[in-house]
Amino acid sequence: MDLLDAGTMAAGIREESGQMIKRVIVTGGTGVTGNALVKYLLKQNIEVTALVRPGSFRRCFLPKEHPLLTIVDCGLEEYGTIGPQLSHNNYDVFFHLAWDGSTGKQKVGNRNQFKLQNQNVTYALDAVELCHTLHCPVFLMTGSQAAYGRKEIPISEEMEKKPENGYGMAKLCAEGMTRLLCRQYGIRHIWAILFSIYGPCDATESLIDTTVRGLLKGETLPYTKGEQQWDYLYSFDAARALHLLAERGADGEVYHVANGKSLPLKHYIEEIYRIAAPEKKPRLGELPYAPNQVMFLGADITKLHELTGYMPEYSFEDGIREIVESIERER
Repeated sequence: MDLLDAGTMAAGIREESGQMIKRVIVTGGTGVTGNALVKYLLKQNIEVTALVRPGSFRRCFLPKEHPLLTIVDCGLEEYGTIGPQLSHNNYDVFFHLAWDGSTGKQKVGNRNQFKLQNQNVTYALDAVELCHTLHCPVFLMTGSQAAYGRKEIPISEEMEKKPENGYGMAKLCAEGMTRLLCRQYGIRHIWAILFSIYGPCDATESLIDTTVRGLLKGETLPYTKGEQQWDYLYSFDAARALHLLAERGADGEVYHVANGKSLPLKHYIEEIYRIAAPEKKPRLGELPYAPNQVMFLGADITKLHELTGYMPEYSFEDGIREIVESIERER
């Protein structure tokens, strides 16, 4: 299935929607979630302006030519000056997904690069200022489960947030500050917390992307025992959820974007091997758990479901097959 066809799985959404969305801005559109969001919105016949870091190696992940897509070179540090270039359009939603230091092998190490993470909070506030300059009525930003810290039961939106690293702390700070600034400007503020999104066009050295790419090259990788319980959501399901929240999300509210079901990590790894290289076996148990290893990550998506009727539509197998097809098209 072509990635741009993923939106057909949500037929009927527009008829049931609240706000009619015709034109949007997306930052972070080259990331795994942002890329799916851009393609999903285009499939819904929504005009998308994607702000992309100049020289981004992931720019190639976006459609090369699409009549509804405009790509604008704009780094996070340029949000304060790009307004005049965009002011000729009337935008309905500003989706802010960009976050510096979230790709490649440096991603984990960047979690406690405190000045970098603090700068991301400033960029988020700059994004709100740009949203205000453009008279855009809705600001939707993505947060992270890292803001909650360690939990042993499915996380609900009412749980206390106790981040354990600079990344989680910065996301928590950005949530509160952008909400207050949006309130000052009369902008509807929606905070969508993402839980372990996977999909095509990943560049984060994630377990799933690394495993699939390794298997397609004939390699196997070592893993821990894989006893961790994890909640994985396919990127196009995440994109559909963000679209629904932009239409119906309440001002000042937080919503979890997740699968809502946690399974042992070894289950996911074994599924990847079964689909991508059934003749091979995963090397489970060869690596020790990291110090302070998180052993449970799961989300309660009741709030999102009750508001929108949302439930994931892709199975894990569906998602892995599309990742395999995507990587094979890159060759």
